[in-house]
Amino acid sequence: MRNILVFGHSNIGDVCYDLVVIPALRRNYPQAKVSFLTSSRCRDIVAGHCGIDRVITFDRNGKDNGIFSRLRFVRGLRRERFDLAVVLKNSRTYQLLGIPAVWRVDNQARLRDKHPVDRYLNVLRAQGLAVEGAVFDFSVTKEDSRFCDDFLQAKGVSGQDILVGVLPLAAWSLKSWPLEKWNTLAEELDRLKVKVINLGKMPDNDLGRRLGKEISPNIISGKTILAQAMALLRRCRLFIGPDSSLLHLASCMGVETIGLYGATSCEHFYPYFHRRNIIRPKTELPCMPCYPGPGPSCRKDNPGIDFGPCMEAIKVEDVLRLVRERLDLS
Repeated sequence: MRNILVFGHSNIGDVCYDLVVIPALRRNYPQAKVSFLTSSRCRDIVAGHCGIDRVITFDRNGKDNGIFSRLRFVRGLRRERFDLAVVLKNSRTYQLLGIPAVWRVDNQARLRDKHPVDRYLNVLRAQGLAVEGAVFDFSVTKEDSRFCDDFLQAKGVSGQDILVGVLPLAAWSLKSWPLEKWNTLAEELDRLKVKVINLGKMPDNDLGRRLGKEISPNIISGKTILAQAMALLRRCRLFIGPDSSLLHLASCMGVETIGLYGATSCEHFYPYFHRRNIIRPKTELPCMPCYPGPGPSCRKDNPGIDFGPCMEAIKVEDVLRLVRERLDLS
């Protein structure tokens, strides 16, 4: 195998786990050129992982939109003459490329009883590759490291400070923890001399703008691109967040991770290395989880709801207790 194309997902959380195949491919085919196909928004994540020679982006809503643009994109891939396709998503594009060898993940529902990482590694093992276990190898550029140092210095964070990253608002607000709880947690951590930094972005909508005004001054905020957020994440001792892209990225980067779950299932899509750190409501609500499930029934009953009742039920003291344990704070 000299020229390998990995078909990755288009969402950041999914792509984080797609990257587990890269170290094994590189170890078994050290001379091969490895290309990774994903969306434009995931480019920084993929480019920040070692062992990838080229990131190919498909911009569904931009330059690659429309039948003629897509055909031109496919023709460009055919000219690359790949000899192995590793297909991790539900896609038939590989059938148009004339690639002689295809390793494809079976994504049938009956097989989704394992974490994606384990399913992907099993595909490689089935092809006879030597796979020792789940390994990720993210890197940060010198430029992004300098940004991290300058940003934290400007915010009054020294190298000796304990830094905890958080994501107050996920893209789907029903799986987010209410902001007043984040503010209370940040106040308690401030008493313990722990700095808290928001590594996510508030969405450009009414909820995001309102929460942007209400977020506690104890939570450091600032505008960053994804590559810069990765550099800041590497500086964190701990990350706390709902089921989101940054939660899974933090776990893959080796940062101690606490996941807050309620609206989404934590059975098969949990932060891979930190399943023991999942916090759920102590009382199971009959509608849990919204996904995968019949749908967000709480929002159907009350269209004006911002946060799910299941996430409201997660107590600050439970999160604080686990933070203290993981950071060994007295």
